[in-house]
Amino acid sequence: RAIESLTAFYRDEMSSKKNVDVLDLCSSWISHLPNDGVSLGRVVGVGMNEAELKANQQLTEYYTQDLNKQPDLSQFDDESFDVVCNVVSVDYLTQPLEIFKEVHRVLRPGGVSLVSFSNRCFPTKAVAMWLQADDIGRLTIVGSYYHYSAKWKSIEALDIKLPRMKTPERPGFGQIMSNPSAAFAWASTASAVAKANSGDPMFIVKGVK
Repeated sequence: RAIESLTAFYRDEMSSKKNVDVLDLCSSWISHLPNDGVSLGRVVGVGMNEAELKANQQLTEYYTQDLNKQPDLSQFDDESFDVVCNVVSVDYLTQPLEIFKEVHRVLRPGGVSLVSFSNRCFPTKAVAMWLQADDIGRLTIVGSYYHYSAKWKSIEALDIKLPRMKTPERPGFGQIMSNPSAAFAWASTASAVAKANSGDPMFIVKGVK
């Protein structure tokens, strides 16, 4: 439910605004933005794989760029976006301060940067200190990127995973005997709920300009 949690958070974050201009950094074939309940303007993707960016139907435009080799966002004017997102990719950035400075520059006053991550990564791609840290340590790492990059109005660490789903009540022995299919239905539903509840966590570090 990690991705479901992220989309729900985006909806809550953006629903009160109109024509929200979004910059999706390290973008790919999907941006996880809600398809309803929000009013989006430009949705610009910056990523490394042009084929994936082209397949992303949520983007209105995109740029192919390796942020580790070219961390500037000079193609964008100052104060161009309301929201900047980075989904499960902050752990791969080798020049994070330069990128976070640019994020601050391209955000409008009151705009937000939303950097999300879970407890998964590609160990061969993540920076060393990320692999050595636990969840709290990783929240601290991202928070420090904000703190040392620019003067943010606020920096907030959030656990956004949706609340645990309730396991359905198990049918009694009499119900099972009179209706065996009820037992199979309960087992199937209980298994699906357990799987959903055991999913990955999802964290966001939010910076407000």
